[in-house]
Amino acid sequence: MTIKAKSVVKNKYWILEDDGCKIGTIQASRDGVVLVKGECRSKYSSIRVLEKIHNVKFVKNDVKSIKSNSVYDYPSAVTPYNAIYDLRLRLPLYTTGPKSKSYYCAGYYLIKYGTEWTSEFCPKKIILDRNPFLGPFKSEKIMFENLESLTTHK
Repeated sequence: MTIKAKSVVKNKYWILEDDGCKIGTIQASRDGVVLVKGECRSKYSSIRVLEKIHNVKFVKNDVKSIKSNSVYDYPSAVTPYNAIYDLRLRLPLYTTGPKSKSYYCAGYYLIKYGTEWTSEFCPKKIILDRNPFLGPFKSEKIMFENLESLTTHK
């Protein structure tokens, strides 16, 4: 099993993905790198050591380029104008035009309204600020698998 590391901040911060799902991050430090998976933090002397131990592959990507109708590999409803990745919230965000002040979240989400979970594609960020949610997911299939697991564990 190979884990992919995608650059978010060049030579400083990477997101780890396994089969399209986020599983952790790598952060550069003064004396090496730190692997963060859930609550576990592991320190390594170099990226090369981490690559060998965890079978991580650093994939080359130009985080500044915007593919049509996607933000950092998450699908979007329209061609994004101003794509950013919010590290604190871990959300791919975009606006729809140069004067737009509303941010949308690329990808598929499960949002809890009251007691019910609903699926949404590219909701406004304010919706996620106001409600519990799961996501982003890169495909409807992955989103519905998560929804199914939520409904079976009641």
